[in-house]
Amino acid sequence: QNFFQVLVKSLTVRGFIVTNYLAQQPEFLQKMARWIDDGNVKWQETVYEGIDRAPDALLALFSGTNNGKMLVKLA
Repeated sequence: QNFFQVLVKSLTVRGFIVTNYLAQQPEFLQKMARWIDDGNVKWQETVYEGIDRAPDALLALFSGTNNGKMLVKLA
């Protein structure tokens, strides 16, 4: 479906492969740690407690009611 839009808009599609940038990982980790410490990078996560809540977590994941990463905490 979307390929037609790429074609009619004369777009260029290029993949992103993380392993192509492994040499930059140490610098990235230093910068990211600083950004997290400074509060410039924040994230959200939804946590369900217990294996019995895993089905609810799965349904919430596919319905879009979670915020950020979906986690099921086991113990």
